[in-house]
Amino acid sequence: MSAIPFQFPLASLTKVASRNPALLLILLYFAFQVFFLTMISNGAGVDDAEQLAYVGALQWGYGGSQAPLYTWINSIAGNLLGISMFTIYLVKFGMLASSFISVYFGARLLGLSKSVAAAGMLGIFLLPQIAWESQRTLTHSVGGTTGCAWAFLAFAWHMKSRSWHSAVLLGLGLASGLLGKFNASFFLIGLILAGFSIPEYRTALLMRKSILVLLVFIAAIAPTGLWTLSHTENLLARSHKFEIGEGGNFVISRLHGEWKLFLNGVLFSGIALVFFAIAWWRSRAEQISSPRPWNDAEKFVGRTLLFALAAVFVGVLISGAAEVKDRWLQPVLFLSPLYLAMLLGRYIRTDLPLKRFAIVGAICGLVVIPGLAVNILYARDGKAPSIGQLDYAKLFAVTRAAGTYQTVVSNGPQLPGNLRLLDNSIVPVHLEMPNAVSRIRFPALFVWFGEGMNPAVLSLLNGAGIAAPPADVKQVDITYKYYPDQSARVSYFIVPAK
Repeated sequence: MSAIPFQFPLASLTKVASRNPALLLILLYFAFQVFFLTMISNGAGVDDAEQLAYVGALQWGYGGSQAPLYTWINSIAGNLLGISMFTIYLVKFGMLASSFISVYFGARLLGLSKSVAAAGMLGIFLLPQIAWESQRTLTHSVGGTTGCAWAFLAFAWHMKSRSWHSAVLLGLGLASGLLGKFNASFFLIGLILAGFSIPEYRTALLMRKSILVLLVFIAAIAPTGLWTLSHTENLLARSHKFEIGEGGNFVISRLHGEWKLFLNGVLFSGIALVFFAIAWWRSRAEQISSPRPWNDAEKFVGRTLLFALAAVFVGVLISGAAEVKDRWLQPVLFLSPLYLAMLLGRYIRTDLPLKRFAIVGAICGLVVIPGLAVNILYARDGKAPSIGQLDYAKLFAVTRAAGTYQTVVSNGPQLPGNLRLLDNSIVPVHLEMPNAVSRIRFPALFVWFGEGMNPAVLSLLNGAGIAAPPADVKQVDITYKYYPDQSARVSYFIVPAK
């Protein structure tokens, strides 16, 4: 296949969207979410508070076993637009929109029909971990899935263009997946193996220009890779979540991990599978008994999913991980609606099932809007309301009245991140930050939930050269905005400048 002239596939996005209702819906949907949720939000939840704590701190890596891409983008956006919930939502929903759009254009560049691409894109709303959890609370999973969607688009474009430009962007796309979430490596492995398994794509991947893909990829991930090697404690901070070797039995822990992979893989795509089955059954009279042979694009999408899942299977087998959560499969299975749409397009004569699949996806997305609003305003976490509903303005006023401070130190990001919304000049410090102690500048506010002295806060205090907390540790009860009869107790003290 000869190279085609350089042409960025999203250059005419507005023009294309005006002729494609599905794309226009995606753009309007996520733009609305940015402004609507900014308007009704009181404060940040745990994951968003973590991002608020890091805004402005561009570095090669961060704490909590997380890859840096999402935090980089938040940090740059915060520097340009200011630290606010609007910026946090703009980054999240902007990345979500780009992942949906990347799936659509990637499918089109591979040669799949407009109907299949649109249904595959809107069908992502049938994946609860993306349609609901990603909008409600997740951050790095959004970054990982978006990075993989960019890699999918870049791969499709490189197969079409085969130019130096597309090779560079493919290298960056692959890097963005890995830098978005480390478990995205399973999808990237599947993507590359699927590409090499198809002769036409293998030819493109083995072209001399594709050396640039590898060089750009290595150059892009090398600084973070080197940082990670020198901060292994941060990389492994949450490795306990995988329950590696849980129970002490070599075989049982692996069997349990593979079972969780199968179960959560089915559950992850369960709603999409149900509506696919309904569309398939309703169109059984229109099914094609002798379909055409599979084309390269169809083989590629199917094999990417197959090889990615196989990579996870091998990873669980080698590591002995007994836990595989459904949200961890986001970067692996986000193309499953596209694959299901592709099957409907292959085996059924009319586009009606595809339209139904797309419409149901769109309806599910629209239903999320009021559901998410109710969740932000009134959701409860067990017996307590959502932590984002706390009156952080009162906490800020009370602590400022107690004295001045330039650093807020806590065991987690929740309090420092939300206080930073009220004063952008605050320097947040929490336990999972790399080199947390060295970030503390006095005067500093030490703050935590509960009454007794928090061990993590005490450790940070001691690390900063203060032998013991002051005797006058204060407490304040802060209420929940929509549950004023309930409150959370917060302890705090200020250490003056040395």
